[in-house]
Amino acid sequence: MIDHRVLTFLTVCQELSFTKAAQRLHISQPAVSQHIQYIEEYYGVRVFVFVGKKIFLTNAGKLLRQSLTSLCNNEIYLKEQLLSAVDKRQTLRFGATLTVGEFMIAAPLSRFLSAHENADISVTVANTRELLAQLDDGKIDFAILEGNYPRHAYCHMPYITDNFIPICGDGYQLYGKPVSGRIHETDLRALSTERLLVREPGSGTRMILEEALNECDMGIQDFSQVITIGNMNTIKDMVIQGCGITFLYETAVKNELLTGLIHKIPVKEWNVRHEISVIWKKDNLFTESLEKILRELFNTEVI
Repeated sequence: MIDHRVLTFLTVCQELSFTKAAQRLHISQPAVSQHIQYIEEYYGVRVFVFVGKKIFLTNAGKLLRQSLTSLCNNEIYLKEQLLSAVDKRQTLRFGATLTVGEFMIAAPLSRFLSAHENADISVTVANTRELLAQLDDGKIDFAILEGNYPRHAYCHMPYITDNFIPICGDGYQLYGKPVSGRIHETDLRALSTERLLVREPGSGTRMILEEALNECDMGIQDFSQVITIGNMNTIKDMVIQGCGITFLYETAVKNELLTGLIHKIPVKEWNVRHEISVIWKKDNLFTESLEKILRELFNTEVI
């Protein structure tokens, strides 16, 4: 059982304010100060320093935050496992990036539910940056990510490797000529004259595009016009309506490619494939049981 003073410390770490922490915990500000004083006396270190009216974590405070966060995360997972042992219900709390959540997760979840009809499942769909924060805070047990992440900080396994392709809608005016059927091969620089529809900063799709463009000595800013849209289906609909081009995982537009609503734009020397990964915290004390669930859910081996 986690001590309430530990929870106070972690809340102050998140808010970087004794006042906001007190409001969030529904306790007085002097009580927050007493809890932090106890933490510092118990561990024999200063965990916060004040610069004017602002507070900052010390190096010792940062290390303590990391360790105590891991402790809290493991307790949350322990409670889930204990409840599962009592009522025999599997519990899944995980996150998925937008492409994964909308186009790739239905099949494995369906298989899992067939084997565990009473499973308690919670799926959070958000961008890579938000999911990493939720994973670190213990709000989810694992995440399925398109974007890049610090691989040294997490255990991981591959989910799929997918083609990342440039696309446009049927009838789109590419270089002033309507697209229909076969499209002549072009180069990336020529394609930059088009309007680009792209996800928001922090999304996995955008991260992969930025990295791939960087390999070609280009950036998103090199396109003639950039429209930022936070919804994958809206981007697809706008591509179909001829509003611009975009880059997406091939799986996300598989049906539209088959029906001809969307066309792949052949680009010279563009052969971008990217691994979509399942990741979880290395300091999870219940890695063995989590790996067992992941093997069943995704029908694969853990790295």
